[in-house]
Amino acid sequence: MGLQTNTTLSTASVRARPRSLAGLVGRRYLAAALLLLPAIGLRLFTAVYPFFHTIYLSFFEYNPAFPPSRFIGLGNFWKLSQDIAVRSSISFTILFVVVSTAFQLIFGLLVASLLNSQFRLRGFARTVNLIPWAIPMVVAAIGFRWMYDVDYGIINDLLHRLTGFRFPWLIHFWGARMAVIMTNIWKSTPFLAIVFLAALQGVPAELYEAARVDGASRLQTFRFITIPLVLPQATTMGLFMLVWQLAAFDLIYSMTGGGPGFATQVLAYNIYREAFGGLNFGYASALSMILFLTVGVVGGIGLLIYRRVEVLY
Repeated sequence: MGLQTNTTLSTASVRARPRSLAGLVGRRYLAAALLLLPAIGLRLFTAVYPFFHTIYLSFFEYNPAFPPSRFIGLGNFWKLSQDIAVRSSISFTILFVVVSTAFQLIFGLLVASLLNSQFRLRGFARTVNLIPWAIPMVVAAIGFRWMYDVDYGIINDLLHRLTGFRFPWLIHFWGARMAVIMTNIWKSTPFLAIVFLAALQGVPAELYEAARVDGASRLQTFRFITIPLVLPQATTMGLFMLVWQLAAFDLIYSMTGGGPGFATQVLAYNIYREAFGGLNFGYASALSMILFLTVGVVGGIGLLIYRRVEVLY
């Protein structure tokens, strides 16, 4: 009788084990879902909802000071195509992003090659290199605004001592554009230099030794070894800087305010000006869609290029 009872209990426990295991797995999934729910909810509220609401507003003429909103279809996008300020901001955004990224990559690689060589105080030089990157963009913009000043700026003072004339950087149309781009290059080049320095330290030293044995010059070594081996990092950072700088705002806002005229307005600053200066939320939403599509196209092209880049040692 006792043996039969034990057998019955064992059979029951074997039958109950899969159910308890399934229940445990189910409870774990439920706990994971409950833990993730606040993060998902926050993401939906701060990213997904604003994105779709911006798309919705782009088809309306909406000014919170004069409600209600009015559906106008593609009216905002048609108005964009006729707006001189928007065309100017698109052209300068492209110029600003492309020129800045190109020079940041070139100077970043050159600085990284210098910091990777053997010389005294190399550690100090690497630390000093990071100073421009560590300065907040607003502080750098205000500092350079003073340095570009016609009467009191150090840049104009040096220019006057060397050439005998002064240049109104932030008043001249192309002078202001050049000043903004050069400041942006100065600010972000150290970051790329550090990334390239890490890539250079991963290059096998045997390659450089073999090149020296074969009689290659420093320029040939740089051309045929350094550049090809850091190409993946250069592509990645180029794509990153292109997408990042398409949304540049703080430098323009603090340094020139988009002026003179529309000279240094970029798309992000134009969106801010329309939304919070003119309260044209519908028009600003349409501008945001243009910026979103631009970032998407640039990012897609960059990813296609990145997939074609491969390094073989």
